[in-house]
Amino acid sequence: MSILATRLLPLSVGLLAATGLRAQFAEGFDSQATADVTVLSQPDSIVTFVDYSNMTVGTTTFTLPEAPRPIPGSAATRGVLIQCNVTQSAASAVNLLAGATPIMFSGRYRLSFDAYINVPVPLPNGSTEQLLWGVGVDNFPPIEARNNRGAGTNGIYGWLAGENGYTSEDAVINDGDVQLAGLGDTQIGQGVPFNQAFDSNSVGGPNGAAANTWVRVDIDVDVAGVRVYHNGVLFFDEPAPTPNGFAMIGYEDPFNSLGSNPDAQWGVLDNFRITTPTGCGMLGTSVKQGTPTTGEILGDAPPAISAPMTIRLRGGPASSVAFLAAGVPAPFTIPAPISANCTVNVELLTIDAIINAPTNGDGGALVTFELPNNPAFCGQSLGFQYLWLDLANPVCPFVPTDGLTVTFGS
Repeated sequence: MSILATRLLPLSVGLLAATGLRAQFAEGFDSQATADVTVLSQPDSIVTFVDYSNMTVGTTTFTLPEAPRPIPGSAATRGVLIQCNVTQSAASAVNLLAGATPIMFSGRYRLSFDAYINVPVPLPNGSTEQLLWGVGVDNFPPIEARNNRGAGTNGIYGWLAGENGYTSEDAVINDGDVQLAGLGDTQIGQGVPFNQAFDSNSVGGPNGAAANTWVRVDIDVDVAGVRVYHNGVLFFDEPAPTPNGFAMIGYEDPFNSLGSNPDAQWGVLDNFRITTPTGCGMLGTSVKQGTPTTGEILGDAPPAISAPMTIRLRGGPASSVAFLAAGVPAPFTIPAPISANCTVNVELLTIDAIINAPTNGDGGALVTFELPNNPAFCGQSLGFQYLWLDLANPVCPFVPTDGLTVTFGS
């Protein structure tokens, strides 16, 4: 085994086996009685703590899979259900601030959460609803939401619509009452991040959308500004100085039109974290290597100590089984002969672990790791590669993706 492999083997084994690693703030919404959040809500909004694997909204029962980045020690499939503009035909929103007594954050930190925006199919009237996020916000009215922009909002905040129902504001970042940037999926040149972040559009439309699937949201704050990632894809990178303030996640119906199917128009939030990945002096990186024959491996927001990291498969076999191999990254693609008529391109020098990764109906899969809050990981690298078996090709059934080398930063 090489010196490099010897050095990184304890790293990969420790990472893959890590449990009980806590963020600086972490709320899994297991119970309303113990939830460490401050709830700010506008009229005609409902906040309910639920087991979303079997929940009833109105007269309809819904079953959601577990969110992709569970907080260690928290209950599976427990989250917070938010409904807005239920009966009154008036825009409304909910903000959840980190801390039952709101916690002040400053300097370098990352806000992370998982969100599910449920949108009925076919689309009803009044279908546009959206997740909210905010950093450097306050806990004074008006709460930070689109329907209040222009009325004295504070901090850096934004949203992501579920069904891309806007013309130019499907994803937005604001500084107080001023929009810094916005993306509309149908605007020329603006559909790319939607298609990179979302594998499909369950409600119709030309580009990928956040509806009816879990979305991983990461907001990076540092002296360079604010960066917004959805499913690991960079949507905004704004050099906006963030004031000291509170961290917020939320949900909103931004319009007065009343949805015609209110039981099926809601959001679920889970795994609310604030991590302070300091000590490295650099951002982490994810670098792809090799050319896949089919499917691809994708990274996350910059890998940071103390924060969750998700490795994503796109374009794999639908509703099937794939595997994620982890180990020491190879410096170049290695053609590995399996038989006289079968050669597989390998992007790892060693395989230290193989993880089962069931795929969804779009052929996607996610594997999430908890990165320790340990500066010793700074600058260390780990390689990943997805693979699966194509039984229709018995001569060479092994199908690998390209490789991904992640280097941990802060």
